[in-house]
Amino acid sequence: MAAVAVHVFGTPITQGTPTQRAEAAAKSQNADDKLNEVLQASLHSQKAEVGGVNLGFTTVVLLCNATGETMTYQTKHEWHGHVGNFPITIQNGQGVWVIFKHVGTDSKGSVGAVVYNIDNCTDSMIAWNNPPNSQKTAYCEMNEPGHVYQWAEIYKKLMDSGTSYEACLNGFKTKVTIHPSGGGFSVYKAEFSLGYCV
Repeated sequence: MAAVAVHVFGTPITQGTPTQRAEAAAKSQNADDKLNEVLQASLHSQKAEVGGVNLGFTTVVLLCNATGETMTYQTKHEWHGHVGNFPITIQNGQGVWVIFKHVGTDSKGSVGAVVYNIDNCTDSMIAWNNPPNSQKTAYCEMNEPGHVYQWAEIYKKLMDSGTSYEACLNGFKTKVTIHPSGGGFSVYKAEFSLGYCV
């Protein structure tokens, strides 16, 4: 199977202070109904890109960077399924939106995780569980840069999670959600922003 492309939508916001950049990115997340436009454009290419693979095993992952900083890929872990490419860097505002697909390869569906570093300040780990016939779950956590992930523990937390989760560290916040789409696959959304958990 060919590598699945990463789609980047939006123009990086690079002017102003980190806080001003983060605020501008947050405001433009769904300006002019961009999210729906991006989803529709991406979904039209889904069937062609995954070929004969059951779309029910596919997770469309949307990343939105509204941190005011550039995010850099650190590592991934795939329990079930695979991705062709992860975006290596996500500039502030560029996450309006960055999309990639994680395709399940067996009866367990699509289950994976990826870690991004935000401005050498914090690591944000996001994880999704998209089984074909049971509850979908989303999990995230934030740690100091260079954290060593215990993937077996994360898998258990992911399985015990619900359809949404949030984590905060060092003034940054990550919020993740997963839900089925009308197109026979699931959409997992990860929003990275400035903020604190309540």
